[in-house]
Amino acid sequence: MCRFVRVEKMKSLGFLIALLILSSHCFAQEGENPLPCNMREPAYDTAPQYPGGPTAMLQFFADSVRYPEPEKSKGLQGGVYLKFIVDTSGAVTNVQLLNGVPYAPNLAKEAVRLMYTMPHWIPATKNGKPVEAEYFLGVPFKIKPQ
Repeated sequence: MCRFVRVEKMKSLGFLIALLILSSHCFAQEGENPLPCNMREPAYDTAPQYPGGPTAMLQFFADSVRYPEPEKSKGLQGGVYLKFIVDTSGAVTNVQLLNGVPYAPNLAKEAVRLMYTMPHWIPATKNGKPVEAEYFLGVPFKIKPQ
């Protein structure tokens, strides 16, 4: 068993070294023949923004949330992490759950519902024109003390 673990660690170390060598070629000096690197140009010049900024977004969540009763009665709270698209008109589309609160599936459903009811964002721009942009966001769920 111990020998197997050592071999697996050596394989992992070898993979890591190979990865570092290959990545160093991506940053080779001009005039050298580096390996082609998949360096993507950013999809936008300015990121999408919620109107009024982060404070206004938190206020929207506080005013709009319908805390699910099963989770509220169990005292479950935390952040639900989502990925979505802000389209060229500023509408939130294609909301996807990345990570929810354990044992609280209704919080994830509520987070998705909140995203689709948001006011339009200020869309991302590229060369002065609106473009679609992917955005990642954590939606906080905290039970208010009574």
